[in-house]
Amino acid sequence: MLIPVCSPPVAVFIVVVVGEFTIGPVRTPEELDLACQFLRRIFPSLPAGWPGPRLFRGRLAGQSPMMLAAKHAEEIAGVVLGHVDGGGLGTVDHLAVAAAVRGRGLGRGLLSALESGARSLGVRQLTLGSVDGAVGFYERCGYQGRLLLQFVPPARREEVAPLFAGFALLETQWQSVPQLWVQTPRVDVTLAGRVRGRDGVHAQWVMDRDLNSAAGTAPGS
Repeated sequence: MLIPVCSPPVAVFIVVVVGEFTIGPVRTPEELDLACQFLRRIFPSLPAGWPGPRLFRGRLAGQSPMMLAAKHAEEIAGVVLGHVDGGGLGTVDHLAVAAAVRGRGLGRGLLSALESGARSLGVRQLTLGSVDGAVGFYERCGYQGRLLLQFVPPARREEVAPLFAGFALLETQWQSVPQLWVQTPRVDVTLAGRVRGRDGVHAQWVMDRDLNSAAGTAPGS
């Protein structure tokens, strides 16, 4: 159930009800701090100097529709944070649901609410990075995956590319880091195994969704 809250000229804020949970935008620095504290509990591997709170605080005024928290009795049960990149592109930075409430559609609800907020800000395509264990969830939510390989010495891109013969490959570079994109029709988590154990090769699935697509998706968790 969608309940309109307000409709400013640039963004649309909504509240989404998923079962006993209420999903709404993060609107204040205090709410953002609580959301980031929740993410730290779910992802303890976030570094001590994680810049997330500072970066999102700077975006809060204009991009709040892409920062949402799910609550039950005023307690946070899930968080999704994203941002606008410009040119119709946006990024989902973090999506997390408390372990005790997973499997109730809350992750799907958070992602769907972020997508609605992103559309209101002019975003036409969303991108996110996913661990192998979550790519199936994002596929069910309508996202398509590409395998991204990044290389630091001693790894060399030209030595790894032959391992993916038969796939369309795209060579790029980000901040002097060589990259190799493996284009696949569907996610195949076994592909990352081809470089597992190789020093200097980092593999990650990058998921994209065209927000103008009308394709239906199955409920997730």
